[in-house]
Amino acid sequence: MVNFIFGIHNHQPLGNFDWVFEEAYKKAYRPFLETLEEYPDMKVAIHISGPLIEWLQENTPEYVDLLKSLVKKGQVEIVVAGFYEPVLAAIPKEDRLEQIRLMREWAKSLGFDAKGVWLTERVWQPELVKTLKESGIEYVVVDDYHFMSAGLLKEQLFWPYYTEDGGETVVVFPIDEKLRYLIPFRPVEQVLDYLHSLDDGDESKVAVFHDDGEKFGIWPGTYEWVYEKGWLREFFEKVTSDEKINLMLYTEYLKKFKPRGLVYLPIASYFEMSEWSLPAKQAKLFVEFVNELKIKGMFERYRVFVRGGIWKNFFYKYPESNYMHKRMLMVSKLVRNTPEARKYLFKAQCNDAYWHGLFGGIYLPHLRRAVWSNLIKANTYASPGNFVRDIDFDGREEVFLEGDNFYAVFKPSYGGSLVEFSSKRRLVNYADVLTRRWEHYHGIEASYDGAGVPSIHELEKRLPENLRGEVAYDKYQRLMLQDHLLPQGTTIDDFRLSRNEEILELPTKPYNFDMFENGINLWFEEGSFRVEKSFRLLNDGFVVDYAASGEGMVLAIELNIAVQSIMERPEVLKVKELEVNDKYAVGKFRLEFDREVELWKFPVKTLSQSESGWDLIQQGVSYTVILPLNGEERIRIKFREI
Repeated sequence: MVNFIFGIHNHQPLGNFDWVFEEAYKKAYRPFLETLEEYPDMKVAIHISGPLIEWLQENTPEYVDLLKSLVKKGQVEIVVAGFYEPVLAAIPKEDRLEQIRLMREWAKSLGFDAKGVWLTERVWQPELVKTLKESGIEYVVVDDYHFMSAGLLKEQLFWPYYTEDGGETVVVFPIDEKLRYLIPFRPVEQVLDYLHSLDDGDESKVAVFHDDGEKFGIWPGTYEWVYEKGWLREFFEKVTSDEKINLMLYTEYLKKFKPRGLVYLPIASYFEMSEWSLPAKQAKLFVEFVNELKIKGMFERYRVFVRGGIWKNFFYKYPESNYMHKRMLMVSKLVRNTPEARKYLFKAQCNDAYWHGLFGGIYLPHLRRAVWSNLIKANTYASPGNFVRDIDFDGREEVFLEGDNFYAVFKPSYGGSLVEFSSKRRLVNYADVLTRRWEHYHGIEASYDGAGVPSIHELEKRLPENLRGEVAYDKYQRLMLQDHLLPQGTTIDDFRLSRNEEILELPTKPYNFDMFENGINLWFEEGSFRVEKSFRLLNDGFVVDYAASGEGMVLAIELNIAVQSIMERPEVLKVKELEVNDKYAVGKFRLEFDREVELWKFPVKTLSQSESGWDLIQQGVSYTVILPLNGEERIRIKFREI
């Protein structure tokens, strides 16, 4: 007989659309729990993330009632995490402790004293041991890959172990990767045959499955397979009646058996994360290397020595993620002793908007917008004022300006550009526009063997022909008040498709600066060219005065603004002012100029993969003032909320 622990992790990101929650509830969360109720001998360890808990409590309290009754019957064990689903290794210890406490309190409201942690994205760092122990946690669930990375063999990974740091220990359970790919994508008999194959007479042996609850109804093709074709009922029926399989919960196992021994796990996540977290060029090489090993039949033997990046690499891969994360750390320090602000901070720590793998993640503007909204709200409980500091930890100083209604952050080292312009009233960061990047999977095709239903990892990802002409990649980050020096004759198509020449590579040049009350002067000079911009916060926005001198060239002043109202075609305008009403994201604002200007306007769209295939997503709109230089030119630009 082999012991078997079956667990699910239900999660929706902070800021996801209400209809997504609704669809997931109807297709996955509710039918799963209702099916479970029909099989009183079936036991499931369940983790539900805080954003989803709050939605369920408000919209479908009957689900919470059913969950509570299943806990009372002993069918369900609640596994906790940080309440708003942060990657614990990426937030301060003080915040980890409170996030875990909040979720343990919720579990107690269901009548369960939770002792186990579902580790978000299974991102492990040894220092977490102390946090977990201090939080009253006895065990944590990670992948078998973590153990293999520590040198253990696959056959040693059907038992939990202790791990230690600083004299404290917690129990670590390994999730079986084989089961993650079998359940629920392959016929039930294949799952049972695999479980039977593990039985070697050792009564303490345990196989653990713990994975996304969305696999049971939301992932492509799974609703029909799991419910309409009856996979889940067949699985519950056969696994509960199989005399060779002993269903257990984590706490039941630990009451009956001792962990096998002591291990030390390295910084790790699941294997796929080590691919996704690498910079794109290296990720492509990593995939090529893995495929080469598979072709030669060597991958399974040597895979434990094949390691890519770690989760925190996303802060290197995506500067927008890094800046958002470091602003979160800054706010965390500011509001540590302000309880009413910390709930907003904790929401801003929700992991999804900080990274990208199979799903949109950082590529989804509404997820980033939710993080920024809560960051700004938390920040309003503390007034940092104006300061100069290396906010994003890149070794170069940023200039932070605080007005009555706005935060403005300049990066003098990167073209003197505005990297953040956040509204305290609207709780939006107007500068939150993601750069168009080449991703390594833009040229990768997946494979599927045809049995059962394909998992997301096996879906075809061939880029449709109609998208190829719309895809462009940026040379620089997309910021506000970003200066470009262009040759005469440059067209809007050259510029929007990033095929233009950049004189002096102005967006990356370090600008000099000095500060004054409510503002900053920035300037750059090289050869016969000079540009100066004087920025000042207003109650309803900002004003910036440009002075530039040069001959036979064009100064292009670009404002990338996080507008979500869909724009299909580029436009060349002659305007003295432009009013924008973005109902989906940043609201209504006006750009005003002290004289008529030529304005280039075009959508900034990124290409990313998702569970449904490909997404071409509008990240914002570029508004670029074209200023031909033949001597000295001046222009005043105002941005106003209306």
